[in-house]
Amino acid sequence: RKKAIMSNSSTTTTSSLSTVMVIKERLQGVLNNPDTITDAVVVESIKNSLKRLDMIDMDKDLLGQSQIGFAVRGFKSHANAVVEGAARALLRKWRRVVDAEESSLHVVCTGRAAQALQKFRERLRELERDGKAKPDMVAYKELRHAWAPSRRSHGELEGVPIGVKLEGRGEAAILGIHQNILSGIDAVKDEACYAVCLSGGYADDHDNGTDDGTVIYTGSGGQKGKHQVTDQVENNANLSLITSVDTADPIRLLRRTENGKVGFYYEGLYRCTDYTYEESVEGPKVYKFTLVPIPGKSRHSTTVQDAGVKVSGTGSPSRKRIASKMLRKQEREERKPRR
Repeated sequence: RKKAIMSNSSTTTTSSLSTVMVIKERLQGVLNNPDTITDAVVVESIKNSLKRLDMIDMDKDLLGQSQIGFAVRGFKSHANAVVEGAARALLRKWRRVVDAEESSLHVVCTGRAAQALQKFRERLRELERDGKAKPDMVAYKELRHAWAPSRRSHGELEGVPIGVKLEGRGEAAILGIHQNILSGIDAVKDEACYAVCLSGGYADDHDNGTDDGTVIYTGSGGQKGKHQVTDQVENNANLSLITSVDTADPIRLLRRTENGKVGFYYEGLYRCTDYTYEESVEGPKVYKFTLVPIPGKSRHSTTVQDAGVKVSGTGSPSRKRIASKMLRKQEREERKPRR
């Protein structure tokens, strides 16, 4: 079924429409059986999902970009499950995937950013046709001086809207969102972090789509073959996020898509409000950074209040230094006359 969804023209449309019809029938069957799920909130969520299925525009562009049929296969497998926790998890994933895919169809770059993206894609296709190795890196290297932002900056980028969908890390680099293609953390020595990328590379990452959008992001280093084999250290990448706790500079967040197709969403701006240095799920110690969406500047901002910087936890080599700085900052704020 996945192959059918990814094919073009009428075969794709027919297969995906059939899949959606099956899912609608299964979900309706759950609602017709009151003994299956007893939680009223879950029942209401399923009703809303059925309405969304009716409203989704199943045209060729939507199918080609979002693989809606692939995204909803989880419902087909678990529609009759009696475990309400599984139903809740499926509903959360469904909402995230569909919300992202539907919104991304109408979110595009503008101005010079749109021109840079077009130039990059054209050059990338040429390199791919020529069979060049690592074409995205080659294209970025060739075009960055002419089209990437002339200087690094924290925060928003002109012409780059929150929610825009990108085909790869090279596109994020040419737009200035995340300019380190090979690393999850976009960092420069002795500066606060510019951006991070969530791509599922660390087992300790925690990004479960909670209402407030908070992300627990694992630091860099100590891995071999995607396994944590040694303690992480204060390299430039980890130090940049530690510095961000003190400076509160905004951090751009890039997230890999969840629908089985390679791609990334620009999630907007986050702040690093806290971090710990603790044992990972595989044993060696890792940094865990708390990233919180900035109100009005991220896709989750409507449910989040602006996060102040806090310091807690123990064990990090830099904890005392950061805590001392923050304490002095708080004391200065407290001494300011109140209006």
